[in-house]
Amino acid sequence: MFSRIRGSFYRTSAWRLALRSTLVFAAGCAVVFLAIYIVVAGAVQERSDSWLIGESETLKQVALTTPRDAVYDRIVEEVAELASQEVSYDSKGHPTKGNTVFFAETDDTPGQTVWVGPADKAKFLEALSGLKPERGGPVSVRVPGWSAPFRVVGVSMQPGQGQIYLGLLDASAAALMRRLLVWFALGWLVMVGLGFFVTLLGLRRMLRRVDAITGAAASIRSDDLSTRVPLKGQRDEVARLARTFNNMLDRISSTVNQLRTLTDAMAHDLKSPITSVRGRLEIALSLDDRNQCVELVAGAIEQLDRLSEVITTSLDVAEADGGALRLRPQTVDLSELAGRVAELYGPAFGDNHQNFTINAEEPVVVQMDVPLGTRMLSNLMENELHYAGAGAAVRLEIGRREDSALIRVEDNGPGFAAELLESDGGPGTLRVFHRFVKGSDSHGHGLGLAFVNAVAVAHGGRASARNRREGGGAEILIELPLTNGRGELLKG
Repeated sequence: MFSRIRGSFYRTSAWRLALRSTLVFAAGCAVVFLAIYIVVAGAVQERSDSWLIGESETLKQVALTTPRDAVYDRIVEEVAELASQEVSYDSKGHPTKGNTVFFAETDDTPGQTVWVGPADKAKFLEALSGLKPERGGPVSVRVPGWSAPFRVVGVSMQPGQGQIYLGLLDASAAALMRRLLVWFALGWLVMVGLGFFVTLLGLRRMLRRVDAITGAAASIRSDDLSTRVPLKGQRDEVARLARTFNNMLDRISSTVNQLRTLTDAMAHDLKSPITSVRGRLEIALSLDDRNQCVELVAGAIEQLDRLSEVITTSLDVAEADGGALRLRPQTVDLSELAGRVAELYGPAFGDNHQNFTINAEEPVVVQMDVPLGTRMLSNLMENELHYAGAGAAVRLEIGRREDSALIRVEDNGPGFAAELLESDGGPGTLRVFHRFVKGSDSHGHGLGLAFVNAVAVAHGGRASARNRREGGGAEILIELPLTNGRGELLKG
């Protein structure tokens, strides 16, 4: 069981992301620590080199100014021993373990060498044999039997008087650098481990919230869209993802509910016409009178045409609400289009004893899908024919206001019922523009004004409705973006 948990843990994104970020962090820390170590090591070596250069010059001056007699070697050796004692004690006067200093003065005469230092003189002189004092500056010299190299500076005496070599093995500085390296390594390990642990915890906490989103998505069922990702007030990227996911679920839930409402309403509204059509056709089959059969079949076809129109309108409204209504806009004079529609409906208004007038300015140019625009105006006319009442005065006005084209239809009929003018927020959201919403005395399907609003919104406009205060009746106003003669929108 433990191996299964461990294996699943290694497969998590938190582990991989934490490992990658820790590797980058570890590399960065290693570079910083290495740079610090190099700087400190350089400073320590510079200190030792400065001492070597200064003391070698002092010893050179002593050697040059001391008479070369019987006590010459003794005097130079005493001065060299005093110089070696300077680095054999710390600043508090305590002996320093491990520091080794040697001094050698070689002469061009074989065997004439002044030596102060460790007992294995021969090994040192052999190591110094290949050193060229004229190179200047301290160099590192390996002496057989010694683990660390000596820093050696060589100074040439006057011609014929040989060379002076001063060497230093600063064991205390070397020990300090080793301790520093160990502490740097331990500090690096602690920082990398702590960074990995903190990063892993943070990533696991963040990815747990992502897992909650995944779990919410996995728990969604077609019959239950109520699952939501819990939010705890965070405002980071994961919280925004959770809010976006919840908003998406809200939209999906709303769409599904609208689809269910649409199918339920269509099933209810289509059941009676389909039953009626079936009944007419069955009666037509049972009759011998051809004239009666033709009349019944013609009535059935007429009802089927109405059903087809209802289905088409319902689908168009659904597409418009979902932002998927396909438009083929072209530049059109709205006044001319309204005139053609009004001419078609003029006789129908006359038959209904309604006084219909149209007031259209020239030109009012918009970008519009002509078939959809024609159906929108036709729905407005149909609405007036059926609900303005016999003898009502109906007026269609086409105009403009700033950068909007206006379509206003008004009458002096009974107006809208109060519940139809209730709004759920924003223009175009009155209940009168909702699908399958209709008045109590309506015999339609509640799609006419819903289609009008859908077409207006699809064209970048909006629809509004109200009851007139003076003279009574209803008013419907459609606003569409106005264009210039080249089809360019006037709105910015």
